[in-house]
Amino acid sequence: MPLLIVTDLDGTLLDHHTYDVGPARDALVRTVQAGIPLVLCSSKTRAEIEALQQRLDIHHPFIAENGGAIVAPLGYFDRVPHHAMVDGGRFVLALGQPYPEVVRALRDVAAEERVRVVGFSDMTVGDVAEECGLPVLDAQLAKLREFDEPFRFLDSDPSARSRFLKALHRRGLRAMSGGRFDHVTGNTDKGRAVAELRTLFPDRLGLVVMAGLGDGLNDVSMLREVDLPVIVRSDHNGAAGRMLRKVPTAHVTDACGPAGWAEAVTSLLDGWREPQPSGWARYWPGRA
Repeated sequence: MPLLIVTDLDGTLLDHHTYDVGPARDALVRTVQAGIPLVLCSSKTRAEIEALQQRLDIHHPFIAENGGAIVAPLGYFDRVPHHAMVDGGRFVLALGQPYPEVVRALRDVAAEERVRVVGFSDMTVGDVAEECGLPVLDAQLAKLREFDEPFRFLDSDPSARSRFLKALHRRGLRAMSGGRFDHVTGNTDKGRAVAELRTLFPDRLGLVVMAGLGDGLNDVSMLREVDLPVIVRSDHNGAAGRMLRKVPTAHVTDACGPAGWAEAVTSLLDGWREPQPSGWARYWPGRA
């Protein structure tokens, strides 16, 4: 069966601080040259991922804003999914609630629970650039949100945080921890989007084997949906142990960030020379 790789970005394929692929570059080039579909799956906006795809010469579907939407080039699949919107040579299959609704619910719940939060919708482009270490033009792309609101608690009381998250859940929203911010979305996540995307690929490739790589708790749902889950070790959030308890079948890289991504993908591609994907395990240098 063909191999498909789904990957998180910040802290996984991209360095958490510099946003560069760095040591992952050679493995990334090898993946592209092998024609293996590389699906970027991130909390980043559609505009951010489109710019990154152009820079990295990637032309495959992607998942934006923590599962808020699947975006694919027109003609990539034999059909455009029902309910998808065609926009600029791509289709956009929305899975999340519209951004204004998510922001309004976040603010309503914060007021009801008397919890102080600040989200991207409250921040200027300059604020986002400073908080995320982004150039101003990239911060503008990060502000073009359609489904997902990054936010931070301004209260340090753990009980207030717990109460707030439970209230969001009662509203039908999902909150998850990301690299720099918490995120709130409609009733979707990366895992739901990966499962939906899997239903589209048989028309193009037949049944596929999905590998998935991520470094944060918001990647857990995605790793649970793939066939070969990989936790990329992080020197920033230290989430590997907590993630492994939630996805016990996952491999954990020795290296962090893009170096860990390169470690995993190189082992994966070497192992894929075997007739069956189970041969991958014998090439794996890390720990389960």
